[in-house]
Amino acid sequence: MGVMALVSAIGGQMSMTNGIEDTGEAIETPPLKVFGFVDGFNLYHALEKFEPLVPVADPHRYQKYKWLCLMSLMNKFVKSRSETLAGVELFTAYPNWHNTDDKRRRHETFVSAQKYKGVEVKLGEFKPKLVECRAALGCRRTFNTNVEKQTDINIAVSMIRRAPDYDKAILMTADSDQVPTIELLKGMYPEKRFAVLPPIGRGANELVRACHEHFRMTEQHLIDCQLPNPLPIEKNGRVFSHLVKPTTWP
Repeated sequence: MGVMALVSAIGGQMSMTNGIEDTGEAIETPPLKVFGFVDGFNLYHALEKFEPLVPVADPHRYQKYKWLCLMSLMNKFVKSRSETLAGVELFTAYPNWHNTDDKRRRHETFVSAQKYKGVEVKLGEFKPKLVECRAALGCRRTFNTNVEKQTDINIAVSMIRRAPDYDKAILMTADSDQVPTIELLKGMYPEKRFAVLPPIGRGANELVRACHEHFRMTEQHLIDCQLPNPLPIEKNGRVFSHLVKPTTWP
């Protein structure tokens, strides 16, 4: 089931009512609860290869920022006086095909660091797929590759499931597949706000149009939100181990 089918099914089954009793008393407005949803591979590919509209001399310029603290990065876009970050969820998958042991270990280290910093993680999976060559010469041959599955659905399900617990959602992706999810949630919860934060160098015009707000990620945000290396792991006030940035990362 794709995101559009999931959204259509949920939209046909659910409705929402608002019933707030007006007591006439002045009530101090609590900060808005913000929850961040991170499309892990969308972010990874933006850091791995910078692809702006205008070609640049070094498309790999952001690889050195992979050792990133997602909790700190999301907090950069939370208004300190009127909002509070309630949580962050990362959606990703581990490689599972031949000769990917080192790649998997690097990814597991990164995920462990995110979990230690308080990020929740939802794993999808990779599945083999037969695709056709789209090279300019048009050989039209088919070959096997591995594609990430379930991430789009997992993000949509989590945004809907967690909706009663946040006032505002920030979606870190440039994937327009989440537009139906945003539109459904806006209809179900008109009092909530939705924002999109595309990974650096990525455009997200359809999501920008669908959301109430949009943010721009800059290189300074990435610089400010790097994890320490090594990252000390504390328990009961004492450091008992460290997580080390993968040595093959710049």
